[in-house]
Amino acid sequence: MTHRKLLLIMIDGVSADYFQAHANRLPNLSSLAADGYLVRRMRSAVPATSMPGRASILTGVGAEIHGIFGNRILSDGAFVAAEAEHLLVPTIATLASRAGLDVACIGHALIKPEDTSIYVPPCWLRGPGFIKIPSDGSTPSLLKIKDPRGRLGAIPLPSYVPEFSGPDGVSSITRTLIGDQLTIAAAASLLESEEAPDLLITEINATDAFQHDFGYGSDEAHFAIAFADSLVGRCLDSLRRAGRRDDYTIAIVSDHGHRNIKTSILPDLIIPGKVWQSEGATLHVLVESDMDRREVTKKLLQYGAEAWNSDHLPIELRNRIATFTAPPECDFEETPAHHPADQPVGCPKYKSTHGFRPGSAADDRVCIISGPAVPNEVAEGAEATRLTPTLSCVLGLPGDTFSDCPLFR
Repeated sequence: MTHRKLLLIMIDGVSADYFQAHANRLPNLSSLAADGYLVRRMRSAVPATSMPGRASILTGVGAEIHGIFGNRILSDGAFVAAEAEHLLVPTIATLASRAGLDVACIGHALIKPEDTSIYVPPCWLRGPGFIKIPSDGSTPSLLKIKDPRGRLGAIPLPSYVPEFSGPDGVSSITRTLIGDQLTIAAAASLLESEEAPDLLITEINATDAFQHDFGYGSDEAHFAIAFADSLVGRCLDSLRRAGRRDDYTIAIVSDHGHRNIKTSILPDLIIPGKVWQSEGATLHVLVESDMDRREVTKKLLQYGAEAWNSDHLPIELRNRIATFTAPPECDFEETPAHHPADQPVGCPKYKSTHGFRPGSAADDRVCIISGPAVPNEVAEGAEATRLTPTLSCVLGLPGDTFSDCPLFR
């Protein structure tokens, strides 16, 4: 089977609604959509948060199969940050590498370094709680840059340290912008190099951070998403300069949507002593029995939380974790310092979030695929499980790997 090269760019938190309403602010994405295949509303994973969204892009199956059912998953009775080692199935990078293709990961999560020829870790892995630091103080493999033949040369790359704190006056937002700029600059330089990879996977993160902090549809969010569009343009310019634009199929996809909220439900004041984890407007609670589940459900119901099914969980966890969704314009958060203990709801830390009730339009995401062999069509909607088979088809990988069918052939 013949194959084309593939550039996959994940843009964090750009919703279908946003692209539909503000495409005029995004000239590069709009141009790719106009000339390629646009899915207006690609469904989000359940829950619609970052790690399940990324895992759905990379594996083509749901969380009940790939195992990443939240930004944090259950391990030894506690919720821990989801990492590549927790994936239960191969990623598109694994399949491509096994087929002998040259794979580069520049800043994308849930990719194993051993599945790549070049590996640059995501910037946000330096944040607290995302990476286990070995007891001997050595650097975890997921924080190491892998470039055995020096193909990135002297290209500036983001720095990676276990601490999240930076120099005085340097905010996390600033570091996110710098990280995105350096990450995409490295990807673009690789596309323009003598050895452009068969598969290059990268991601842009400022879009999600700005919406959380400043709100969906805010001036700051408009800036961040336009900034992401310009970074996509940087990659397109590199391909044009190298005469490789027709060599590559370009896939742009977000991991989830976004929408403004007004209220936070505070589980530690409602179900004190329980082990729980917020996934935005979705909540996972560790329960010990059916009676315990009913008691937790009764308490959360008083604040509008709806008990949800466990279909997104691996089978062995369905009796151990109870899932809840927040009412409209609400999320679940930890209790802020100095918050009154007799007030189980409060003002949210974030102005906008995601992970809403499954099927919510706010969590639908954008998906654009463009290339010489890609049909110029618009699909009104599609399940997330159809993306990875499409990417596999582009790369010329065996077609019997996935249970769902490609968006096109």
